[in-house]
Amino acid sequence: MTETTAPESSVFPDFAAIDTVTCIGAGTIGGGWAAYLLAQGYRVKIWDPAPDAGKKFSRLLDAAWPALAELDMVDEADRTAWSVHTDLAEAVAGTGFVQESAPEDLALKRGLLAQIDAACEPNVVIGSSTSGYSMTEMATEAIHPERLVVGHPFNPPYLIPLVEVVGGAQSSAAAVDWAAGFYSHIGKSVIRMDREVPGFIANRLQEAQWREALHMVEQGEATVEQIDRSITDGPGLRWPFQGPMLTFHLAGGEGGMAHMLDHFGPSLKSPWTRLTAPELSQSLRDDVVAGCEVEAGPRTIPDLVAHRDAGIIALRRLTAQLAEPRDTESASEASVSVRAATMGVTGRLDDYVTEVVPEWIDYNGHMSEAFYVLVFGFATDQVMDQLGLDAAYRESAKASLYTVESHIRYLDEAALGDRLAVVPHLVSVGEKKLHLAYEMYVGDRLVSTEEIMALHVDQAEDRVVPFLAPVTERITQIETNRPDWVGRAIG
Repeated sequence: MTETTAPESSVFPDFAAIDTVTCIGAGTIGGGWAAYLLAQGYRVKIWDPAPDAGKKFSRLLDAAWPALAELDMVDEADRTAWSVHTDLAEAVAGTGFVQESAPEDLALKRGLLAQIDAACEPNVVIGSSTSGYSMTEMATEAIHPERLVVGHPFNPPYLIPLVEVVGGAQSSAAAVDWAAGFYSHIGKSVIRMDREVPGFIANRLQEAQWREALHMVEQGEATVEQIDRSITDGPGLRWPFQGPMLTFHLAGGEGGMAHMLDHFGPSLKSPWTRLTAPELSQSLRDDVVAGCEVEAGPRTIPDLVAHRDAGIIALRRLTAQLAEPRDTESASEASVSVRAATMGVTGRLDDYVTEVVPEWIDYNGHMSEAFYVLVFGFATDQVMDQLGLDAAYRESAKASLYTVESHIRYLDEAALGDRLAVVPHLVSVGEKKLHLAYEMYVGDRLVSTEEIMALHVDQAEDRVVPFLAPVTERITQIETNRPDWVGRAIG
């Protein structure tokens, strides 16, 4: 391999001139980067020695592309403009930028970054997706460490905009500036850190919360589900709009953070948290794993990914709308807009998306009819959540939807790995009932339909009762739609 010379800042490529980028690794992070860069219109070369790397990335891309399309990122992009390579020199030939996302193994990172450095043209900046190592400790074997930079993303990189950028002791300021500029150029939200900090910023905050959560499980103080809901239904609802610091600033009332610190400062010495991690015993490990399985229920990993991505998309749209409110919009109008958006009231119900998994395949090699019903059931669960008939409602109101009649049509076959999109329709509404219809698609192909009649039942008294006012309000904001195929047996 020919030794390259150290790059000058002036020879780093212009952002607009870059048409090819390289991603090292096709796993969750590397593949997520590749999907995002592909959606940005680049040709993406992926280096991964695993024999199934292409299939793995193809599956990830199938899940990521619809989500990226929801954020209007793929209009000019070619989703086929990617290739997988096992030869590193081939993978970086002609590239304008390299994003390394190898496993978190320091020796592996050191050797791989040195190999990438030796193979790349001298004017190419190399970013690393490391989640904890500093570039100072990773760049020890590289010939030209001055062009190595940390570009730490958050999972999934194709949706979460944050990238934390920081150089090592030998990284040039020009390379760090160029990397920060490039990440901004491709639409990322960049934090250019002033100095190296173990774990960076976001991971340190996330890790502190994670350690306390493990302590609470170990001590029997909270379950996995309670911990998650304490965030999703509590402070997590504020954090997309104002982070923890502004949240506490508002908690101080008109006096702001000054009043908050003066008034509540003494509580900082209260034994509320234990930042030292607990011993990860087999018992604690098993309790946390079991708790996650209970919380996930019948939802598969693809189900959870689809649900997560839909939520991120909705929040990103909402925060973008709120970032620059119109001058003519009053505070009360903004409040109404926020309430409608956070309830998911967009005039229609959200699609439910999942993927056909091996357990759903029958002896003919296609999805068994029982699992069509299961997927439609998951879609109904999502409709209930959107309308406010979620777990919290069922617990407080002691009421839920009960399906009393259903009709299903099997129109076509679904195969292993197919991405299923279930489109829900609110056909009609009653004081105590909902008439729903669903269309299940694989791509543009309609594979099944279902319509159901569901009654709102008081579970304690075992009788049909009217919806509570907040649920009725949400329902009335959803447009009713009766597809042509809906029969007359229900209603």
